[in-house]
Amino acid sequence: MTNFLNTDPFLLFFGGFYLVLGVSCFFARKPWEEFIQLFVDNDALSLVMGILILPIALFIITFYNNWDTLASTILMVIGWLALAKALILLMRPSLIQGFLKKEFVNKWLWLDGISGILLGAALLLL
Repeated sequence: MTNFLNTDPFLLFFGGFYLVLGVSCFFARKPWEEFIQLFVDNDALSLVMGILILPIALFIITFYNNWDTLASTILMVIGWLALAKALILLMRPSLIQGFLKKEFVNKWLWLDGISGILLGAALLLL
């Protein structure tokens, strides 16, 4: 089976990361809903998330910077999107708060789970 997996450590790490998060959306739905509700109730948590996301995004962009394969391109796009998200969370948290308050995220949490599983599988296998 290892012949099918990527050998790039970045892709293995982030592929496993997104795969576990995707599966977690199904097995720990209630805690995820409670976590999202914390963001709705506490604007300051958006800043905390921005502080956590920023170094991960910068790490991908700075130290990986590989656009050679489909999986590496997907990871680079994730890095740039994460950078944009971190900047929004740090500079305009009200934009994220407004989106979360529409309860769209809780209603479609299963879609986050599926997208995490597919994204993780893509990074591991493509």
